[in-house]
Amino acid sequence: MARRRRHAKESPIEIALAADWRASAVMAALCFFGPRMLSAILDTSPLLKGLGLVFSTIGTALAAVFGAIAAIKLAKRLLTRHRQPERPCPAPANGHVLNGAPRNEPSIPTAPGPPDPPAAATPQAWSIDVLRRIEWKRFEDLCCAFYVEKGIRARTTALGADGGVDIHLFQDDASPTQATAIVQCKAHNSRIGVKPIRELRGVMAHEKVDKAFFMAPGGFTDEARAFATEHRITLLDARLFYAMISRLPVAARQRLLALATDGDWTTPTCPDCGKKLVARDSKRGPFWGCRGYPRCKGTMPMRKTDASARVPAMEMH
Repeated sequence: MARRRRHAKESPIEIALAADWRASAVMAALCFFGPRMLSAILDTSPLLKGLGLVFSTIGTALAAVFGAIAAIKLAKRLLTRHRQPERPCPAPANGHVLNGAPRNEPSIPTAPGPPDPPAAATPQAWSIDVLRRIEWKRFEDLCCAFYVEKGIRARTTALGADGGVDIHLFQDDASPTQATAIVQCKAHNSRIGVKPIRELRGVMAHEKVDKAFFMAPGGFTDEARAFATEHRITLLDARLFYAMISRLPVAARQRLLALATDGDWTTPTCPDCGKKLVARDSKRGPFWGCRGYPRCKGTMPMRKTDASARVPAMEMH
């Protein structure tokens, strides 16, 4: 989601409402202590002594406003974390997974809409092409299940904003709730530049982990690889991920293949509600739209391969 551009005419309160709770907390502290320091200076002058009380009163009022904003924002963040806990990796049960539904939750009945496109043929063996065709949600599930097959405890984040983390890895039995590494997944075929890698480095600092993995079938630019090498971030493109899967035991490879390619494994999942998206068209070209529209307005751009391989349903948003 594009960040809103801030203009010079925005008030401090508007900035606080748009920023993280920490910004409001800092503003509250400045408003509380700043005028008091100024008042102490003004009190030394008989002529300006009254101004100090005025500044202190105004500062206290502003501190209360910014403090309230910080408290509300922090409470919302904590409630969101409580309502959207991390989920264990999905595992194929009798060869099936929940198609397009949030992990470990009942499948949501889909509203009447355009007919589903023909499902892609189920591959019988792993290949680099399979990794490049998997839709984003299934790719995240595959990455999580891969680490489980490696003997690492892994949990995926819920649908919605993930804070720059798709999977948490836990390898320290002494601290079962503290992740030892984080994973970011991007299932598209264009190369990843340095910006997402820098953002992942910032998330590492916030999560207090010193190791991360970035998994993207399309590969990475040279600048992204150089930055990742300096900051203990392992980059896995389709070729490297394929090689790692190939080194697993045969049974593990087959379990991952069954999970990755069950049902409609190439049509993207709605990032907002978890239903499968449908191909739509607009004046700006084809795109993926939620079949729950207008109740859910989730959309995704089409890959070039998707746009050329499908004839979108002619629907306008």
